[in-house]
Amino acid sequence: MSQRQRLWQRLTEAGILPATQQALLDAGRLQPASLKLSHWVPTETELWLDGQPLPPVPPRRYWAYHKPVGIDCNVRPDDPQSIAALLQRLPPGVFAVGRLDKDSCGLLLLTNDGPFAQRLLHPTQQHQKTYQVDVDKAVTETMLQQLHAGMSYQAGASWIEARPCLATLSAANQLELTLTEGKNRQIRYMCKQLGLKVTRLQRTHIGQLYLPGLSAGQLLELQPRQVMLATQQP
Repeated sequence: MSQRQRLWQRLTEAGILPATQQALLDAGRLQPASLKLSHWVPTETELWLDGQPLPPVPPRRYWAYHKPVGIDCNVRPDDPQSIAALLQRLPPGVFAVGRLDKDSCGLLLLTNDGPFAQRLLHPTQQHQKTYQVDVDKAVTETMLQQLHAGMSYQAGASWIEARPCLATLSAANQLELTLTEGKNRQIRYMCKQLGLKVTRLQRTHIGQLYLPGLSAGQLLELQPRQVMLATQQP
């Protein structure tokens, strides 16, 4: 099946800055001139700039990565603990879909598919992500109810409202949490607000895609049917 993306997305992937795209269209330098930036364009459509064809969209590829504790999802090419060291071994244009903090581990998706990443990350889509959370003391029923209801938590000088989440006990000191949002260090802050300290945090699911049997640090290239699971709700 043909894939599509907005014209502005296609131009951005070709290296044309968004701020310049409309001016290029208005000047007739981009062809076909009948297109608008908001139009959906099949990925096989030929586009031209100043009489030269733009490079075709590369095949979409996807990987599941078992991010170990200690790897930083910020791309810092000179930092051996940055995910940049991994991305440099993959085809050009591959990036991480979202992030896990340095002290967390588990399922992280890597891809060169920008529209897919936007759909997965956009807060209005409310895609579910599930985590196994070990804490330093027993979790009470009251704590579970607060998580279910949605709660406020303090992050630095700010107070943040969290959406209701699914929370179940796997053991006295272990939670399974399913969130539809991904604010910075959200689970750690929510647990702190409840008087709990997180001792281990692992993402196990994105949608229905389960962390495959990978050792920490390993990659697995995904098939299309597996990729679709990431956008499906359990």
